[in-house]
This record gives sequence, structure tokens and C-alpha cells, in this order.
Amino acid sequence: MAASFLPSIFVPIIGWVFPAVTMAFLFIYIERDDSAEG
Repeated sequence: MAASFLPSIFVPIIGWVFPAVTMAFLFIYIERDDSAEG
């Protein structure tokens, strides 16, 4: 079945891509919001 290779794709996506996007978004959000502090 072709779906047998899907875990090999989703594991790196969930393990690396999702945290990387989340940390990048939080970093940009903090850097943007940091200017409001003075």
C-alpha cells in the first residue's frame, strides 16, 4: 500500500517543521511586540 510511507513523511513534519514554524512565529511576534515596550 502506498500509505505505508506516510509516517516517514509526517514524523519529520510534526517533529521539525511544526516546532520550527511555531518558534519562528513566536519570535516574529515577540520582536514586533518588543517595540511597544519602549
